[in-house]
Amino acid sequence: MAKLFNYYHDNIDHTWYDSSNIIYTECVDNANELKTLRVVFSNGTQYEYNGVNVNDYLILREDVSQGKAFNRLFRKGNYEYVKLDNVNLDELHDELMQRKGGGYFIRNEESGFVITDTKDNVKLKLDKKLNDETFDLILNVMKATNVLFKVLTGESSSKIISE
Repeated sequence: MAKLFNYYHDNIDHTWYDSSNIIYTECVDNANELKTLRVVFSNGTQYEYNGVNVNDYLILREDVSQGKAFNRLFRKGNYEYVKLDNVNLDELHDELMQRKGGGYFIRNEESGFVITDTKDNVKLKLDKKLNDETFDLILNVMKATNVLFKVLTGESSSKIISE
């Protein structure tokens, strides 16, 4: 199969693929409704398909060739779609490696300090932002103990801190 990794959280099915054509999909799972599917292609372009039948999505997700399944199920004009802004492929790849390998996501923002695991389960939450000295101390401890983590910023950009 070409599916590399899949996880489901907050009614969204996230899937990465080992495919020369499609590298990622997000399927919004609204109970008893047709689905919304976001497809990211290997060149970073992305499209959103509306009114998607869950069976068509599952065929796409589980097929040995996402490109062939996509062409068969979606390219024929069966679904309305819109082109979205291109995706930063490096960030998408970093997220796959983070989620596949385990580790933690860290946010330190005005709304508070939060550490979540790779399934978005909250492991630590404080109601205030840490000062720079305390935040750096926590990052240094995590580095010293070889914990895999990524710092996420409010602009949705991120960087690998420790691998």
